[in-house]
Amino acid sequence: MVILQPVMNIREQLIEWADKYEDTEFIKNDPIQFPHRFTGKQDVEISALLTAYLAFGRRAQIIKKVDELHAIMGYSPHTYILKGDFSYFRRADKRKFYRFIAYTDIYELLSILCDCYTQFNDLETIVISNKLVPPVEALQKLFGHVHYFPSPNSTSACKRINMFLRWMCRQDSCVDLGIWKSVDPSKLSIPLDTHVHKMSIRLGITKRKNADKVTSMEIDRYFKGIFPDDPSRGDFSLFGYAVNNPEYFD
Repeated sequence: MVILQPVMNIREQLIEWADKYEDTEFIKNDPIQFPHRFTGKQDVEISALLTAYLAFGRRAQIIKKVDELHAIMGYSPHTYILKGDFSYFRRADKRKFYRFIAYTDIYELLSILCDCYTQFNDLETIVISNKLVPPVEALQKLFGHVHYFPSPNSTSACKRINMFLRWMCRQDSCVDLGIWKSVDPSKLSIPLDTHVHKMSIRLGITKRKNADKVTSMEIDRYFKGIFPDDPSRGDFSLFGYAVNNPEYFD
């Protein structure tokens, strides 16, 4: 069992972990490696959204399936999208591409992206088109009817959407891509996955047992007190420590 610092030093410990794990070494073992392959804004957006959509389960399996998807799309996800030929994914038998996600689910998501990029230059423009709608909600409205994408008004913590937004919006990071300049990083939420939730409970950040929207907001408020301009940086503190020290959960 790993022994943590006394509770009075937890805030300092979280800052130390963020400094340690927000490092370029993080990229090579994380799904974020895929959008890092590209330089064009549209390619990065598409790669990141599809990667985030598949980002549940074991990291090794996520990376394997996301790599398979990128091999199908080829050198440019944007070019692949605009061609509009997704017949590979149009399987009427509902065979699964990855766990709960069917080939037809991927087809539907690609079709929506095709419509988006046919009408607009980039996804950022669509997401920020209504300043009164938070980016998370804008993405839910756009893709929420796709299977296993959080629907609008759900109680979901929207872990994968928040992860996508962290990748897109955090500036001055050696890990995140920061290509969306119009979204204030102070408004982002930590992606609430199993590691983050368990760490938050162990550290006394939350007592809530359900990894839902309310719990996510509680953890966000805590990290606002540590990283007021960039609360989602706390993801590196909690997730980074957890995946590098699995014995902590023994």
